Amino acid sequence: VSTQSTGSLYFIVSMMRGLFILGLFSVVACGISIPNAQPMGYVPGQIVSIRVSSLTSTHEMLPFPFYSVPQCKPLPSRFKAEKKKQNLGESLTGIQNEPSEYFVEIMRNISCRKVCDTISVDDKQKSTLKSRIDQRYRGHMSLDGLDVAQLPQISKGVRQVTPGYPLGVPAKLSPSGKALINNHLHFEILFNEPDVHTDNNEETYRIVGFHVKAYSVKYDHVDSECDIAKDFNLGAHEMVSIDDEEFTYTYSVSWLPEPNVAWATRWDEYFRGTPTDNRIHWFSILNSTIVVIALAIFIGLSIIRALRKDISRYNDISAEEVQEESGWKMCHGDVFRAPEHSVVFTIVVSTGFQLVLMTASTSAIALLGFLNPQSRGSLLSALISCYVFAGFFAGVLGARLLKYFNSQSWRNAFAIGIFLPGVSMTWYILLNFIQWGAHASSAVPITTLLSLFCLWLCCSIPLTVMGAQVGFRQGAIRDPCRVHGVARLIPASKGSIPLWATPLIAGAVPFGAGFIELLFVLTSVWQGRVYYAFGFLSIALTIVTLCAAEASIALTYFRLTSENYHWWWPSLLSGFSTGLFVFLYTVYFLFTSLSIRHIPSVLLYLGYMGMASAIIGIMMGSVAFLASYLFIRKIYSSIKVD
Repeated sequence: VSTQSTGSLYFIVSMMRGLFILGLFSVVACGISIPNAQPMGYVPGQIVSIRVSSLTSTHEMLPFPFYSVPQCKPLPSRFKAEKKKQNLGESLTGIQNEPSEYFVEIMRNISCRKVCDTISVDDKQKSTLKSRIDQRYRGHMSLDGLDVAQLPQISKGVRQVTPGYPLGVPAKLSPSGKALINNHLHFEILFNEPDVHTDNNEETYRIVGFHVKAYSVKYDHVDSECDIAKDFNLGAHEMVSIDDEEFTYTYSVSWLPEPNVAWATRWDEYFRGTPTDNRIHWFSILNSTIVVIALAIFIGLSIIRALRKDISRYNDISAEEVQEESGWKMCHGDVFRAPEHSVVFTIVVSTGFQLVLMTASTSAIALLGFLNPQSRGSLLSALISCYVFAGFFAGVLGARLLKYFNSQSWRNAFAIGIFLPGVSMTWYILLNFIQWGAHASSAVPITTLLSLFCLWLCCSIPLTVMGAQVGFRQGAIRDPCRVHGVARLIPASKGSIPLWATPLIAGAVPFGAGFIELLFVLTSVWQGRVYYAFGFLSIALTIVTLCAAEASIALTYFRLTSENYHWWWPSLLSGFSTGLFVFLYTVYFLFTSLSIRHIPSVLLYLGYMGMASAIIGIMMGSVAFLASYLFIRKIYSSIKVD
């Protein structure tokens, strides 16, 4: 940095510090917080409202508001007063938390109760409702923060539930050949034995289960047929079809004791896998571990053994004999030569390092139990906040690399903080146009986009710049070998595998070690299941990272033995190609395991998976480069060079 611009640069850094302080307030405003859930006890007769969320489907990518189909909606004044503000994660994923006309009274069974007066529907509403039913959309509700799920089925000795309830029966599955409307819900609420408070000797109950079963019931005289004082016989009624001009929403409630489920473990049945799933998890870990051990043995027995012989020979031979030698020592004058497009290289490596820190810190938060499923959107909020605060360390690493490549400038430091958020936000806004056009609940409003922009401008970029300031103040990285003034000619490759293909081969190794766990993640995300096996995921990510590092070291070593010192970009691409394999697998998963076929949903799926695959690729690429760089410094510092 020139002396003339020092004052202005310090002014920029001071301004960044001020923006960072404002950014801390924006983090709070965006709703990023560590979730906390406390058990709630209810007294008999106490009224508890049931809240509703978005309509979702495993056949479509677009979630819709609960009241986008004919439903019993609260009055506007109550709806506005009781609608909860979304946090950043909820807003980005389309998760809503809205009031409804459904409510329960603690410990009171209800045979049948009207939700609201009979609803008359026009042709447009019929068409919308029929479309949602045919696309297998499900309604989502919550009671005491616990999501509703269909009555559990026993599969191989394990209780399994499906979140939500179907809006109806599609025409092709209906016995009448017409779509049926599920207008009656039967709730089964599980509770623990009462706790007695010594202060007022009052019994309180905790809710540990919330199950539902949906029915289609056609009423002739709803006021007389659906009465809380009378028994309700479902079998005595016909079913409501989509051709009916009007129908009535009703529900019933049963309270059942459940002594075997504690409040702290009431979410377990939502993400409990079968014994087969658990065996597959462990098989995946075992498979990945074997890959890591095999690579470590290969590197230990082959590469390290050969290196010891080479180092011993290189350090003992005379200068005349060196001229006749070949191998990786011949690259000592060029191996630390700056790569082409070194600024772009630095930006990608620094961004990948930031993503690694984000993933590690979020995994730690999840393993410590802070990501309670009751706090919806907390995982995405944690990822964003960890990414923002990891920007400081990305700035430090980026500044040191820029200084190392003689490209030190504040413009390049700003580029580190702008690169991934800028590209991601641009791509996300393009995908958001599809959701805006479909009026989906996942369409992010302008205010949320402005909050994201504020978080980026006032927190992420200032942190990166402050980290760069620390990095620029540190001493330059010193290489163990001096770079020659004239680049050495690279011999023609004699191998059977083209050099451009070697990064692809190296990227296949970490993908092969982690694709089984990737299958579980994709299944959970896109098939409406809850994924909270963070222990397995953390182990799998650790193993995949080790595989990427080991494969990159092996690739770099063989490249140097062929006297090719262009290792910078190939080492990065060896890790980045893992993301390419991930994307190809997600495309395969789309056409073999999912029922998504409508063009907007397919575009959204490919857009999101492309973004996620690129992030994985950048992260693994950074790991691969850093591993190769440390390996090269180690071996070249072990030889004598004139």
